[in-house]
Amino acid sequence: MQLLRCDKPYNLDEVRKAKGKPRIAREDSRTTLYELTIRVPKDYRVYLEGKTKFTRRVFALNRRELQSEVRAFEDEKNDELEKAIAEYKLALESSERKALSLPVGEDGYCTSTLTEYAERYVEVRSHGSVSPETIKNELNYLRYINATIGDKMVCKVTSDDVEGCLIAIPRLSRQWGQDRIRQLEENRKTAAWVKKKKTLVTPLKEPPIAGSDTQAKVLKFLREMYNYAFEKEQVPKNPAHARFLSRVFKQSKPLIDPLMADEAMRFLEAVLKLPLGWVKLSFLALFCTGIRPEEMQALMPGSFLFTGPEPATRITSAVKRGGVKIEDYPKTDAGRRTIPSDSILADTAKEWIAVKSQMIEDMGLMPTMRMPLMSEGPRPYAYNTWRKHWVKFIEENGFEGIRPYSLRHTFATLNLANGENIKTVSVLMGHESPSYTLDLYAGYVPNTAMGIGSRYIDYIRSSGQDCGFIY
Repeated sequence: MQLLRCDKPYNLDEVRKAKGKPRIAREDSRTTLYELTIRVPKDYRVYLEGKTKFTRRVFALNRRELQSEVRAFEDEKNDELEKAIAEYKLALESSERKALSLPVGEDGYCTSTLTEYAERYVEVRSHGSVSPETIKNELNYLRYINATIGDKMVCKVTSDDVEGCLIAIPRLSRQWGQDRIRQLEENRKTAAWVKKKKTLVTPLKEPPIAGSDTQAKVLKFLREMYNYAFEKEQVPKNPAHARFLSRVFKQSKPLIDPLMADEAMRFLEAVLKLPLGWVKLSFLALFCTGIRPEEMQALMPGSFLFTGPEPATRITSAVKRGGVKIEDYPKTDAGRRTIPSDSILADTAKEWIAVKSQMIEDMGLMPTMRMPLMSEGPRPYAYNTWRKHWVKFIEENGFEGIRPYSLRHTFATLNLANGENIKTVSVLMGHESPSYTLDLYAGYVPNTAMGIGSRYIDYIRSSGQDCGFIY
């Protein structure tokens, strides 16, 4: 096992002095404050719950004391790592034994509880090609299942039991949310500033309540789990596949709030008045291509194709929610696509790439085709930073209430109204299938049925005349 090592101690007193800040209070004024950092290698992060580093602040009088603190810090974290590896291996072995020793009844079906079987199902999936976010969501779904029908045998669960579980989701969500708010309020009363001022700030807002979307996701999870069990002949049927469950617990469709044609023109004119920069390019990219905000954050010089019959924008990556790291995994497999664009977006992108390249060179770095464009530095800005510019822009130009996703819906609806094929729009939007696009924007597809009977007969007659027949 590779031992963890501490980086060079970081002198915090020197840093604070350079910034004009006072020294941190200490018992012995002769000591110096250092920050010790141990970086965790990628191979070990799975044992330490994903932690990337450990930090500790120490006071040292001289170099000998500092080295002693460093060694103690390294020994402590290496012991923690050794224990974590041992616990992880034991947990893995127990889960494997549990997976191999499922209880079976006289009829040949699994008799373990629904909670045990669902936990095993999630554990099996966690070792496959499933993202950590998916596993986290499924563990959240398990909370509702465990609180309602988790004690029932997996082979004895009925569709009525599944319905009862789904009906209880809003009530459980409200109850858990209120309990959490109550705990937070109690913790706030123990804060130092509360004891000093004898008052509390505004009360915490009401917790969000899980609704139809969560019910539909829990139902989908139960269906997938029971499909897995049914294929392995561990249950007689899939109780979550009852038709009445699909009709009652539907997942709500996203909000469709596009701009009208005149509003879209006014929005474009306002964007074109902005000075050249990453903000202007981001607004134009959303407006002209209909891409998602997380895909806009990941735009690079290599994303723009300036050669060929017309310019285009290639979407191959995205930034995860709340992060700044560009990953080559869009939302769906169909998310990798090339979208034709107009000269407005292409010219703005070309100008900003030249300016951004010069800025990167001034920083002592080398501009590349993978250089992020949605910032003034080597990393893209976080979504919240970009959203501040968005809110300021829409308020100054009279577009209050317009969401960034409204531009995506504007791109789809106006193209459909202009006669574009539904399959073409589906590909440009990055949807998994044209049927999903049609379900979303059915009201915006123009009616072409008027006169179809006459056109049908006229086509037949013209074809017959071409063959020498006269009608």
